[in-house]
Amino acid sequence: MPPINKHVQLSMERTGKGYKEVHEWMDGKGLSRQERLERHKVSNISEFLPSVEKAFGKEGAQEYLMHIEDDYERNPALKLWRLLGRLTKW
Repeated sequence: MPPINKHVQLSMERTGKGYKEVHEWMDGKGLSRQERLERHKVSNISEFLPSVEKAFGKEGAQEYLMHIEDDYERNPALKLWRLLGRLTKW
């Protein structure tokens, strides 16, 4: 998972805004490891998305989703799984 400053940079490249507050909500220093894990689980998106949209607006909610995607897209285990899937035609 990229650090907060990398997420802010990716947001800036995508939208021209950093959305630092969204990324800190996802990965901030005051969170426990378990809280971070829960906020990153794809299965919890429907639980968190309304709260995120209320706190950060529609664009912030979109960046919440992009934060999760960026984390998964850069995950070495997921990259390996995708590569193996292509090689073995799963």
